[in-house]
Amino acid sequence: MKPAPRTGSWRPFVAAGVLSVLGFAPGAHAQKSQKLEAPRAALRAKAPEGPKQERVPQEEPTVESDARTAAPKQKDVPPELTNVAASVGFFLETWTTPRDTFWVLRERPDGHHGAGAYVVRTGEATDDVVQVPHPYFDIGTEDIGAGLFSCPPEGRAPRLFMTATAHRYHGTPGETPEDPEHPADVAHNPDHLFQTVTDLAARNLHAPRVVQLHGFGESKVQKGRTETLTAVVSDGSRTPGAWARSVSAPLDEALGHGVKLFPEGVQVLGGTQNAQARLLQA
Repeated sequence: MKPAPRTGSWRPFVAAGVLSVLGFAPGAHAQKSQKLEAPRAALRAKAPEGPKQERVPQEEPTVESDARTAAPKQKDVPPELTNVAASVGFFLETWTTPRDTFWVLRERPDGHHGAGAYVVRTGEATDDVVQVPHPYFDIGTEDIGAGLFSCPPEGRAPRLFMTATAHRYHGTPGETPEDPEHPADVAHNPDHLFQTVTDLAARNLHAPRVVQLHGFGESKVQKGRTETLTAVVSDGSRTPGAWARSVSAPLDEALGHGVKLFPEGVQVLGGTQNAQARLLQA
């Protein structure tokens, strides 16, 4: 079945405005999101839903921010920002743990379009961003990504966690992997809100480093190989930089070998067509 025509939405522009008060100002590549179907919410934890709030009219909601950490100093989301998010079908919530306080932007369950979920750590954090583009397809990547973000080593807490909220091949009714377009595949759809948030983070964090987690099956990559392939490290290019090299060696030691640096150690799964990689390289 042919994918349905893409339809634009005004949601990402308001969502980008909400994100700007977290320390990210809207960049030049603000993109249109797609109306996507999602089988379930991406984040397992769910904050209790409060009564629907009326929108408070205002032009430019502002929050005191710490320029050094690029995150709000205050822990609780201001009501006016909650109202802005609610007016376009999003929750903007404060989630707390004994260790951290997060601001969470996610769609309302009764108006889900697969726009993704975005979790910002307030206060002290690195400029690192953890992304999970295929949580319903690349099995285990959601748990790994959430673990990296929520339980990091001391002094290494990432600033931002991003996850898709729709199966990469379930963006349109009857869609199959063989179809030419997959609007729910955020890693290959530059018109998705996931791309907009990546752009905002890259433009406004001081020294951003983006880690995107994917999976793969043995049947595809092991054919004709004599050695084990445990993981592929790639920066999305055919000329790996210093950071990709510095990651691959200790990862190989930790996983018991089988970690390959693309394209020197392996010629597959390099992510050279990845939408976020192309954006960051540009």
